[in-house]
Amino acid sequence: MLSLTIAGGIFLLDYKIKEHIDSTRLQGSKEEVLGGRLLLRNCHNKDKILGKVKIGRENCQELAAAGMGCVAGEYWHQLLHGGNKLSRAGLAMILGGGMSNYTDRRNKGYVTDYVSLNVKNKELRKIVFNLSDVCIAAGTILWAAGNLFSDRKK
Repeated sequence: MLSLTIAGGIFLLDYKIKEHIDSTRLQGSKEEVLGGRLLLRNCHNKDKILGKVKIGRENCQELAAAGMGCVAGEYWHQLLHGGNKLSRAGLAMILGGGMSNYTDRRNKGYVTDYVSLNVKNKELRKIVFNLSDVCIAAGTILWAAGNLFSDRKK
């Protein structure tokens, strides 16, 4: 049950942050936060991966739906066949973040991204992401680590 709480918490927290960003920041705006380490922005991602690879709006929705289906299937498999807690926690993070972004794409036609790293490298600074993206990446690492360590014990 804890893993479902993780997924729901990520979904709700990122939903509220996106709602706040969309209602208080102009699209395209930038503000330095955390001592200038991050840039707070409002960027509507309609059809790109990492703000770089344009794959089209419909393809983004279909890719998101397919990814969520795969993650949900793996989560269910781990529940039924005794997957370890680390893997399930990682999958819950992916589900929470993925559902938040997927819901945005379905309801609004875009995902609100709002954070960039304020670094010297201009290409890295152009990448805009959100809490869901961070949770998807971190969850993928936890899921992989959980499976890696689980396989070594067998």
